[in-house]
Amino acid sequence: MKQTFKINGMSCGSCKQTVEKALQEVSGVSSVQVSMSPPEAIVEKADSVTLNQLNAALSKAGHYSIGDEEPSSTQKNKGGCCCG
Repeated sequence: MKQTFKINGMSCGSCKQTVEKALQEVSGVSSVQVSMSPPEAIVEKADSVTLNQLNAALSKAGHYSIGDEEPSSTQKNKGGCCCG
């Protein structure tokens, strides 16, 4: 199953690479394509992979999350794991 998710917290190319790697490491994910504009990831995954699993991987990698809402102001200021 291929799904597109909005990614909150990315602010540079390094963030993009970190998000891509984190999602690829989730068991059951077969491919990931991440873009900065718009900030989203196209994830091909097994039906058994949950949104919670993907969010957990992103959270572990930095201040990233999947969602339709805009990141909070603290997330915008922090950026991902590399942009302080």
